[in-house]
Amino acid sequence: MLLQLDETNKNTYGFEFATPSKLDEIATICVIGCECRKTVSQYYWDCNLRADTETFIFQYTFSGRGAISIKGEVQQLSEGMAFIVAVPEDCQYYLPPTSAEWQFIFITLGGVEAKKCWEYINQNFGYVFEISRESTLIQCLIATYAKVIKGEITDAYRVSNQAYEFITYCYQYFDNRCRFEVVKIPDDVTSAVDFIKENYALQLSIEEIADHVGLSKSYLNKKFKEHLQLPPLKYLNKYRIEKSLYLLQHTKKSVKEISGELGFLDPNYFCKVFRKTVGVAPGIFRKTQTSHHDFNTLITDQHGIIDL
Repeated sequence: MLLQLDETNKNTYGFEFATPSKLDEIATICVIGCECRKTVSQYYWDCNLRADTETFIFQYTFSGRGAISIKGEVQQLSEGMAFIVAVPEDCQYYLPPTSAEWQFIFITLGGVEAKKCWEYINQNFGYVFEISRESTLIQCLIATYAKVIKGEITDAYRVSNQAYEFITYCYQYFDNRCRFEVVKIPDDVTSAVDFIKENYALQLSIEEIADHVGLSKSYLNKKFKEHLQLPPLKYLNKYRIEKSLYLLQHTKKSVKEISGELGFLDPNYFCKVFRKTVGVAPGIFRKTQTSHHDFNTLITDQHGIIDL
């Protein structure tokens, strides 16, 4: 469920405990808050002049507009924009004179794991990003703030636990961002993939696939390897195996019947391809799955995540 903030509960919370956590040096929350700033002169931070040092700031804009200057380059921070900076840093963020207000949520972390995470993100992705409010990263931040408001984070160990959880979500978000921000697959490769998915049960040849998209066999092979990391016929077999996983899990058809239905003339060849892809024979997969688990996604070392 999408978490929302109570519009009336905007505050900033700092943490100070008589008994520090042994995890403070690893990860901790220094400050967390949700604010709505409307006065220009009262909101200006220079990360080189702040009293705190070795801290790491994440700030996300809900509405309005702020601005940030990083090494002299100014960027606007509108709804859905976030920034990640360290203290000290050649960075200033503020409510610009042209903005009526800036509503945001922020968290300031400390610890070696926060430092590692910020360095990884800054070096690989920069400092300013557009992030969906529905993302697990922003939802984690909102949830953490809500726990603070409710008085659920009452000791140094819980603070460290929440800090480390947020760092984990940062890694997850930016790793996924890196994985999915790839070059667009060309239309002819997409067309070939669609043709394979529509005709996987037939005895498709590389010539038929190439003719369908108007490419030579060699050029089609090259483009498939470049964009899908597999040649066309191996992609065809991978897709057939994905289909077989569902049939093995949800039907009582024999391995021979499934093999023929998927376009494999030789059941033994189907078993060989299945074992190479999944790691076990089709019969063993069916027996293990129906005896112990009911899953709808399979993770393999050869082909990653396969939805059943």
